[in-house]
Amino acid sequence: MLQFLTNGWFFVQKKLDSTPMYRTVSIGLAVLVLYAMTLGFWGALPYSGFEQLFSLSTALATAFFVNTLFSTLWRVPVNTESAVITALIIFFLIIPAELASGGWWLIVAATTLAMASKFLIAWRGQHLLNPAATGTLLLVVIFAIFPLEGYFEATWWVGQRELLIPLLLVGVAVVAKVRKWVPVSLFIVVSLLVYLFEDWRILGAVTESSFTNWLSGPSLFLAFFMLTEPFTMPPTKPLQAGYGAVVGFISQTTLFSLLGVKMSPELVLLLGNMLAYPFTLRRKLRLPLLKKHAVADNTYEFVFAKPADFTFKAGQYLEWMLPHNGADNRGIRRYFTIASAPSNDTIRLCVRFAPAMSSFKRALRNLKLGEAIIASQLAGDFTLPKDATGKIACVAGGIGITPFMSHLEEMEHAGVTYDTTLFYCSNITTEIAYKDRFDELAKRLPLTVVHVLAKEQLDGYETGFLTTDIIRRRAPDFLARDWYLSGPPSMVNSYKKLLRGLGVPGNRIVCDFFSGLV
Repeated sequence: MLQFLTNGWFFVQKKLDSTPMYRTVSIGLAVLVLYAMTLGFWGALPYSGFEQLFSLSTALATAFFVNTLFSTLWRVPVNTESAVITALIIFFLIIPAELASGGWWLIVAATTLAMASKFLIAWRGQHLLNPAATGTLLLVVIFAIFPLEGYFEATWWVGQRELLIPLLLVGVAVVAKVRKWVPVSLFIVVSLLVYLFEDWRILGAVTESSFTNWLSGPSLFLAFFMLTEPFTMPPTKPLQAGYGAVVGFISQTTLFSLLGVKMSPELVLLLGNMLAYPFTLRRKLRLPLLKKHAVADNTYEFVFAKPADFTFKAGQYLEWMLPHNGADNRGIRRYFTIASAPSNDTIRLCVRFAPAMSSFKRALRNLKLGEAIIASQLAGDFTLPKDATGKIACVAGGIGITPFMSHLEEMEHAGVTYDTTLFYCSNITTEIAYKDRFDELAKRLPLTVVHVLAKEQLDGYETGFLTTDIIRRRAPDFLARDWYLSGPPSMVNSYKKLLRGLGVPGNRIVCDFFSGLV
């Protein structure tokens, strides 16, 4: 049974890795919407299917219109998927309303404010706050300031107990895709513990209803679909852990009520966004192409101009956006590791092109000198340890070699060298990227490069796949090394299991999953 569940999970993870991030989020939200509507038509929810359908249509139409309008005025590409996600989130924050009730204009107002905030509350082309939370909170403020009838607050009706199971399923899928288990888990744990503590402090006891009441609140939806927004998420796991824990604490503590401040979920999230802001990239980079050239069969390096004030750590990645006509369903965005070292005066990107390639890769391959790509969302923990006296071993699969090129070039520049063994796994020799460059680096660094060829037998090269025998022969001190794995998820999972079987502790294995899709 355990093996069946494990195989099933790996199958789901493989499907997620082949689906773009924004598409995963929009599909997950759409599934939740359809489930809620079905319950509405059956009378199992307080809001009918027709009310939900009208609210959804209103939110989507408004989001499309406002997004297109501002994109045209700002002369930037229209990001349709972003508008869909914002509309679907707002759908679950504001009570569905019939056309005759007049409540529809609240959905229009919140969605308009949300989409407008992406353009107006922004710095250097980068929005600063979660749009859906911003839109609903601004509507609360407007009602508080101006003499409108009654008052407004987001209800977060997604917290219906009937929606709990599908919310958990699609939420876990989203977190698995973006691999943000650390901040989401800490948010959930801290939020629940603080909630239970407050119940005990105020009521004198913690009961079963305390836990079920928390489950029926907004916390899970906020964690799965809003806390994980990449533009407002800190770049590294330690910062992400603190972000999740702090937002979880703020979301349930009653300390702010002593100051007369009513903490709504959207206000909590925006406070978290502001706390995380100093650690994010805080801009979009417009990078003109300087040159491109082949570094292996069907593998090209693209060299872009580097902004003078842009800094990063070797091994980190960017989100690369390339708007183009005829974009396919894989979208116009990708995550790619920066192949150049931080000390270089250019930014290099290395990409492999398959015969059947996506529209994104076709547009990238056809990019002309002087034309620009847009980069943002600098992040990643695939960085070398601070102690350069230790030993490391690197395992690269295919194009997963790029972070190691960044690492090694930075070692050469900084004069900080690690005793390094690099296992580079390829199919044939002509697919080995940067081979000459690695040969040069091996003369100046304590670097041993071991090429492992899956489909070719040559003297001096290992044949097949990386095995325990190869590791024992080529790196006999493997237990004394920190291991870095970069490549396709299936390869990374396989070699991590191989290393654990050799007795390498889990805390000495660092993985850089290369899904290639955002």
